[in-house]
Amino acid sequence: MDAPRALVAGERSGIGKSTVTVGILLALQRMGLDPQPYKSGPDFLDPMHHDMLLERRCRNLDTWMFPSSVPELFRRSCAGAGASVIEGVMGMYDGVDGRREEGSSAHLAKMLDCPVILVVDASGSARSIGAVVEGFKRYDPDVRIGGVIANMVGSDRHASMVEDSIRGVPFLGGLPKEDAVGLQSRHLGLVPAAEQFSQGRYDAIRALIEDNLDMGMLMEIARSAPPLGPTAGEGIFGDGEPKVRLGVARDEAFNFYYQDNLDLLRSHGAELVPFSPLRDPLPDVDGLWFGGGFPELHAPRLSGNETLMEELRECSSAGMPVYAECGGMMYLCRTLRDLDGEEHAMAGVFDAEVEMSTRLQALSYVEVSVEEHGPMAAAGEAFRGHEFHYSRVSRMGDERLAYRMLRGNGIMDGRDGMLRDRTLASYTHIHFGARPGMASGFVSAMEDFRSGHR
Repeated sequence: MDAPRALVAGERSGIGKSTVTVGILLALQRMGLDPQPYKSGPDFLDPMHHDMLLERRCRNLDTWMFPSSVPELFRRSCAGAGASVIEGVMGMYDGVDGRREEGSSAHLAKMLDCPVILVVDASGSARSIGAVVEGFKRYDPDVRIGGVIANMVGSDRHASMVEDSIRGVPFLGGLPKEDAVGLQSRHLGLVPAAEQFSQGRYDAIRALIEDNLDMGMLMEIARSAPPLGPTAGEGIFGDGEPKVRLGVARDEAFNFYYQDNLDLLRSHGAELVPFSPLRDPLPDVDGLWFGGGFPELHAPRLSGNETLMEELRECSSAGMPVYAECGGMMYLCRTLRDLDGEEHAMAGVFDAEVEMSTRLQALSYVEVSVEEHGPMAAAGEAFRGHEFHYSRVSRMGDERLAYRMLRGNGIMDGRDGMLRDRTLASYTHIHFGARPGMASGFVSAMEDFRSGHR
């Protein structure tokens, strides 16, 4: 299977690779190549920009959380694309820790036999950039750096000096500093695309790439990737026969979902029914999923939808499978205190209070041991995930905690996963690629509920 592909990596975080990747994707789209976007690592926000601009949905690939599923997920989603572009994570060699390569852009490039486009910061340097590139080449010779992009060049002469310094790697071009094209950030990363959408900004990003990079050379590099071989194993997707209806909270407050998670649920029999906790009543469904997001920014409106919160409490008490992650977990608690100290009533499924903090509370890959059977996994199972939040649970009632954290913080005291009946809420974000049985297990739990309430 021919699959032209390239991974855009940075020498470090904050190098501008998100903006560069968006510009490359838009340039490829205008070339008629129907590009397939990807994001390396556990990121929800960068993919939102890709999703808003392209026909194909962005997919996350992570060689620490779900390494065995990466080849199948990539092969399945890149079919028919004229080019696949993977946005890297942090610096190219940064992963789960300082010793292992798992979770890094470099490891993903090796797993997919994918050439790397290295983005370097040229501000304040010229010939020294050649030494930086040479160091990246030699650190792991199995990673193929197919080309280099210099960001923040001061002039054409500066770009030419950088190009002259680089040995044995094609130079794709230098990008001048343009403050007007940068994508805005806040505490969890980039601001969601819908909140900062500006067609003029995206057009300027595309023009920056088209005017300064050799896109023909970039495609030659992408096409130099060898054909993809068949993936091993039985596959993690089901037959797609609809069995149950799953309500998925999707609006300005809740929008952190991995596209492959949604596809896996559909493949195992879930019809997805989107609804807004900000403005809608609860839909007629057999289960509910509240993803992460920014409930703290919309807390007054969430509190105002009392009808939905009452219906949610009733459904949870009746044994409907309900799953909530991070921001979704905050919504299922009794109260949420914002940074101004104002307390807002939430759904009250759990007798717990959450408060926002100006300090990061957790940013980590996690490993979880399941100690109590829930709608996602049975006791004795284990899986990997991640957590990233500025909130903390300041008080809990008598809630059971289903997860023991082998790695990571969780809610408190090395535990996570508040569990009541078949409602589970945690700070841990999961990707079903890490344990594919979770998707089919959640659908089975909804089937059991449906059979007992129809």
